[in-house]
Amino acid sequence: MKTLRQLLGLLPLSLVLGGVLAGCTTERQDRPRDLAASAPHLSLASTRLRTKLLGSEASSFFAHLQSPAAWRLELQPESARSWVSLSQTTGEANPEGLGISVSTQSNTGAERTALLIVRAAGLADTLQLVQQAQTTQPGGTTGIHILGDPTLLELPALSKGAENYFVTHYAEGRVNYSLEYDTQLRHARWVAFSFDEQSSRKAVSRSGDDAWAWDPRIPAEFSTARLFRGSGYDRGHLVASEDRVSSREANRQTFYYSNMSPQIGAGFNQSYWSKIEELVRGWGRNSKLRDVLYVVKGGTIRPDQVESYKANNVLLIPKYYWVALLRQQGSSYHAIGLWVEHKKYSNSPAFRSLAISIEELEKRTGLNFFHRLPDGVETEVEHESPSSPAILSLWPGL
Repeated sequence: MKTLRQLLGLLPLSLVLGGVLAGCTTERQDRPRDLAASAPHLSLASTRLRTKLLGSEASSFFAHLQSPAAWRLELQPESARSWVSLSQTTGEANPEGLGISVSTQSNTGAERTALLIVRAAGLADTLQLVQQAQTTQPGGTTGIHILGDPTLLELPALSKGAENYFVTHYAEGRVNYSLEYDTQLRHARWVAFSFDEQSSRKAVSRSGDDAWAWDPRIPAEFSTARLFRGSGYDRGHLVASEDRVSSREANRQTFYYSNMSPQIGAGFNQSYWSKIEELVRGWGRNSKLRDVLYVVKGGTIRPDQVESYKANNVLLIPKYYWVALLRQQGSSYHAIGLWVEHKKYSNSPAFRSLAISIEELEKRTGLNFFHRLPDGVETEVEHESPSSPAILSLWPGL
């Protein structure tokens, strides 16, 4: 049985949204000789997972399906049948293509996803459907645009009343990372993600320069893509590229400019900060330390925590960068924070000197971390002190 990733690289099928190719390109692929001989004239689809973004309201659209053999169309997960309807789920060979009507019901809850999979002759092609939540905060506070799952454990509390964008990016049907983007400051308030057995895998290398792009889920009017040019600052990943190498799509999404912060290059981003990222990644990839490691990262954006000048007169420069970490192992939770001054360093980090409690990190950033934990657990992990030998022993390398 071929994996979905293998199937996506050997597709004789074409599933296209609205009659327009959704990220689908003809590429040369290495194929088994018998497959190439049996279907020598078939185009191959891109291995990048394609996504159709849907508003929270009910809607309908057409998917254009082409297949050289009898086909069937299915939805995953099973629960998607409660909100997605298809006009046709099976058919005969149709090289010229036909339109499949896809209808979705309105969404009054959190963002939800479904995979639309066409199968024929033992192969498959997949499209991901992502329907956003209503653009209100839980509890009815309006303002922030909710384009993600606000129930994820790793998320800090969202801002209230601001015209920010909360986004969850998905890759291969799984949460990749989330962020809240401040549209006035042109900078993420924070990014959040997790390491588990799947997301900590190393399956691909760093994406090439063609991966740099504005975040497709945030209006282009807020793009910072041009503002880094000639600024003298690096495009500093918040979710590091190396943090997301479980798939090509997961890695490419880290190159969205919404995930970039202007960082000093030599002496910080390329060395000091990079070593801190390596420390965190080491914990995330060590299955003996965690079932899941939840990570929140960011640069300071409060008026008293940014430089007095702006890069290209627009990009604010954080004075500090920080990390909040929550380690889950069974029913046990432990947390710690890291606080780093943004400047040039000539030495390697003394990691222990950077460690602070989550309670202290909340005071410095004004954010509420890991607030979805039960109250008793949240209070306990927030007060864990890195000056305690027992706590330090839980974070090897500090």
